[in-house]
Formats: sequence, C-alpha cells, structure tokens
Amino acid sequence: MYNDALATPTMTEPVAQFLRRFPPFNRIDEATIADLAGHIRIRYVEQGELIFAQGAEPPDAFYVVNKGLVALHRGDTAAGELLDLCDDGDLFGVRALLAGGPYSATAEAREDSLLYVVPWSTFKRLLEHYPQVSLFLAAGFASELPKVRDQLLAATTEARRSLSMDLEPHEDDDADVRPIDPIRSVLTCPPTSTIQQAAQKMAARRVGSIIVTDERRHPVGIMTDTDLRDKVVARAIDAAKSPIADVMTSPVTCVMEPQTVTQLVGLVMQRGLHHFCFTEDGTTNSPVVGVLSEHDLITAHGNHPTVLRQKIARTQDPDQLLKLRDKAERLVQQYLEQEASMGFICSVISGINDALIRSAITHAQSALHEEGHPAPQEGFCWLSFGSEGREEQLLRTDLDNAIVYEDPPEDRAKAVQAYYLALGTKAIEVLVHAGFSRCPGNIMASNPELNLPLSAWKSKFSKLIRAPEPMALMYASIFFDLRAVDGHDSLADELVRHILEEIAAEPMFLTFLAKNAQNNPPPLSFFRGFVLERSGDHADTFDIKARAMMPITDAARVLAYDLKINFQGSTSGRYERIAQVEPSLAQLSAEAAMAYDILMRIRAEEGFRNGNSGRYVNIKRLNKLERQSLRNTFSVVEDLQRKLASRYRTEMLR
Repeated sequence: MYNDALATPTMTEPVAQFLRRFPPFNRIDEATIADLAGHIRIRYVEQGELIFAQGAEPPDAFYVVNKGLVALHRGDTAAGELLDLCDDGDLFGVRALLAGGPYSATAEAREDSLLYVVPWSTFKRLLEHYPQVSLFLAAGFASELPKVRDQLLAATTEARRSLSMDLEPHEDDDADVRPIDPIRSVLTCPPTSTIQQAAQKMAARRVGSIIVTDERRHPVGIMTDTDLRDKVVARAIDAAKSPIADVMTSPVTCVMEPQTVTQLVGLVMQRGLHHFCFTEDGTTNSPVVGVLSEHDLITAHGNHPTVLRQKIARTQDPDQLLKLRDKAERLVQQYLEQEASMGFICSVISGINDALIRSAITHAQSALHEEGHPAPQEGFCWLSFGSEGREEQLLRTDLDNAIVYEDPPEDRAKAVQAYYLALGTKAIEVLVHAGFSRCPGNIMASNPELNLPLSAWKSKFSKLIRAPEPMALMYASIFFDLRAVDGHDSLADELVRHILEEIAAEPMFLTFLAKNAQNNPPPLSFFRGFVLERSGDHADTFDIKARAMMPITDAARVLAYDLKINFQGSTSGRYERIAQVEPSLAQLSAEAAMAYDILMRIRAEEGFRNGNSGRYVNIKRLNKLERQSLRNTFSVVEDLQRKLASRYRTEMLR
C-alpha cells in the first residue's frame, strides 16, 4: 500500500472509475475526471491514526474515503463529541477550505482506511465549469457558512437550467429561468386625468392597464380593466368628471429588473398580482421603466401554474378539482426535478391550494343557497393552520383549518353558527373529494369547536396563553401558524393582534413555548448520525418532520411572536423577518432558513417517490448528497435549541 503517494498512471483509471460513482464527481465529464485523478494522492491510514486535528490549518487538499471509516469529532481525542462518520465515497475536510480557516473538527480513522487526497486548487477550478458541483457544495457543506454558501449558490443558475423539466412541450425549456423583458412603451397619465381620459388612452393602445405617475414619472397608482368594471361601471361613477385618483389602486407594487418568469409567478401566486410595474430601483421612489401583465407572463410560458389556478376557480364540477390538483402535483414534482427554489415551489402550490379551498367554499355556498340557506350578513374568514397556514403544504396531507366569523347579535347566534358549520362541513367534503385527507385530530372547519365567532376565538387563544399546559402548547403550535385564505382577512389580522397582545401581557408563555420547542432534541446518534424509529410501521426510518423540521418551525414561531412580527407565511419568511428585526440573529436565521428548505425538498421528494406524506424517510435510499445535506441540518437544530434555552431560560421549567 502507498502511505501517501501520487496515483501512478496505472492507478489513475481505477481512481477515476471510483470517483464517477459518487457526487459531486458523477456530475463531471469523463475526461475531466481522468485529469483530476492524475493529480490525486493516495494515503493509507491505520485504525486510530489521526488524519487532522481540530484547530490545525488545512493543506491545499480535501479527502475522499475509498475504503474504511473515518470519524469526525470535536476535540483532539476520540472521547470528543461525534459529529459524523464517513465511509466509501464521502468527502471530508472541505469546510475549512470553504471557510478559509482552521479545521473545526478532528478526523480519526476508525478502521484501516484508504483515502484519496484531492488538491483543492485543481478541484476549485472545476467550479467555474461545473455549477452542478457548486450546488453540491452549497447544499452539502456550506450551510453554516452564509458568505460561501451565497457565492456557491450564485454559480448554480446554469446547473438548474441544464436539468430537464418534462412539462407539456413548449418552445423554450429555459423560459422559467431566463430574464423576461417588460413592455417598455408604458402607458401613463397624471393623477389629475379623468377616468374617461385614461380609459380612452387604454382603448387607443388596446392595453389593459395604465400607470398613474407624478411629474417625476414615479408611479403613484395603476388602473386596470378590472378597476373600470368593478369600481366605475358597477358603482355608476361619472367617468367624465371623476379623477383617476378616485379609482386607481395605490400604492403600486413595483419590481426591478432582471425578473424571471419563475420570480414573477411567485408574486402572482403569493399576492394575486396581475400587473407588474418595473421601476429603476424596484420601488415607487424611482421612474417607471416597463410594465408586464399576467397575460404576458402566460404567453411567455404556456405551462403556467396560474392557468391551473384559473381553471380551478372557474370549474363548476367538483370532480374536476381532483384532476386539476393531480396536474398541479405533477407540476410541483417537475419543479423539484428542475431544482427550482423552495420559495417558488411553495408559492406555486400554496396558490393552487388556496384556489382549491376557495372553490370548495364557493361550491358549498352554492349548495346551501340551493337548499334555501342564504349567507348571513355577518362576514367570515377561512383560516388555514399548520403547514398550509405557513404556505408549506407541498403534498396532499391532512387539512388543518377553521372558520372565524363576525359576532352576531344574540337572537341570531344559533342561526349564524348553524350556517357556518354547514359551510365548513360541505367545503371539507369537497376538499376530501379533491384528494385531501381529513385531519385525524379533527382540526377542521367542520368541527363545531373550531367554527366560532371572533370573540370565542379570542377567548380560546387567551386560555391557551394564560394556562400553557402541554395540550395548550400543542394547540398553540398549530393555531398560531394561521393564515387567511378566503373571506374577510381583517378577522385573521385581529386574531394575530390579539395573540401578540396576550403574549405581551403573559411573557412567561414564551418560556413555555420555547421549552415545548425543545421536546425534539437534535437527531444525532452513534448510528451514522441519524436517530431512527425503533418499532411499528415506520421502523428503521427517519421521522424528518418531528426530528428535524418541527424544531426549526417551532423556534421560528417562538422568535416571531417574541419580536412581535405579524407575519403570516413560511418558516423561511419568518426567519428572514427575524433577521431584519434582530440583526444578532441574522446568521442563525439564514442557516435555519436554508436548512429548512433542504428538509422540505428531501421530504417532498420522498413523498413523491413513495406516494405518501414523505414524513418517514428511508435513509438507505437517500444518495450521499441527500444524506450529507440532511446531516448538516442537525447542527442548525442544535444551535437553535441552544439559543432558545439561553434566551428564554427554559431550565427554570425543569
């Protein structure tokens, strides 16, 4: 055996053949791998031998295990905390090179091992030509190094373009990721123009919108065909005399170039936008430079998720909802294969799920009307909880939802309650027909205990906060991720305000909530870093929801309510806001957001692979990149729980 020697010409081909079996080398062409193999040194280490020590400066090289087993642990002896075990095909010693600092762990051979020593200077040059390799490093090794991670992720655009996306045929497979050109000849008018004058300009140009600008050409509003119909004709406003300022939508949501179809679709799905105003700096404080409509977006890419959403909204046949949701699920699966960002994928499926819920409510309202039960004058709001409340329900798992309605007078209370309970029951039936599962815990709008007037919901939430026993904390972890989907959003806003006020009055609740968030410790063990289920139907699988995802969502919830962040949306979005409000948490928040996106992707791919919720992951079926990415999220869970323990002094509750 060679103790530490350059691979001989006769050994170069076997080295190359071995590397081609494992990521990221399997993403590099054969000639380049053969050349790289010629620069690799071969090192043999005996059991118990130290490869490098924590705190040492790394050489210009990292390691790949050919045979054997290498342990990474904190400290300079095997008694230190075990971080990882590397076997055939695993890389180690990369983080220090990415960070430009000393080793953060000690590497020791647990068995007699044969290692390939890969020169970093040679390998690093490959990153410019193989962005797929950058994607591997970003997901697998740089999760705790935000600056390095951002640099590597910036190099992955070409990789994502190169991955196939087998949608229905269209002319350009790169349409989703290529910057889209807005229309430059923007139709504008001043705020003093009458509605009629503006409409005449729109008719002359045959466009569906006009941007209202000030003397500096800064956008102050927008009027569309829809505004003319809903705000002018329907209200019988005198268009010849009334200024456009009376009916324009203001402020204008602006964007800055460049924007891809993917990014704009995300805005459509998240905010329901139909027109995009491009300005020099992406705000209303700079001149207009372009405009784009949702129709232009659909024309740019015919296989557009908004088309599905429109079909869902227009269908009169509940049977069609199942087919449309199936099609949406296939679209999401293809976006996953294309390596689209999780933020974009979540916005797509959340928009489609919301459309399904609204369609189910519309069908339920129509059925009740036909049965002689008109809607009461008291308005309502359909609330989504849990993963759907966070806009993260990628798979058709069970539904968590409820109805809140305006408080009726006492003499009408029973009638209003009966109507909304019937509405919730019928809507749930439609959604189940569309392929969703009933919530086994009965967290549904068909449950009388979750179909209540605003005052009752406030009372329920107050009790959860003032008496935080285990069951109350469990319900809080579900209910406090609420989001309005249909009806009066103001009712949901009022509930969130009430939660914030009650927590401010009972700050000890945050300590209980933080303690509850520590119930699932970091999923580390002596068995290859994973804690597996020991018995039952899911024996020998990894519960990615309970052991990895929930600790991250729970921590985000605690911090968001502590910092009084009134944000209804994703876990990653919460961490983004947390970082803005409290800069000291910025790095940890960035790491948590990235870790959560990795976990969501692994769970979604597992779910699509097995046709289930993806909660229980068969570790043996994951490739090395997926296993490495999963392991890297565990340290983030540990850091988050350590932060919760110190910030909220949860040791007081022992």
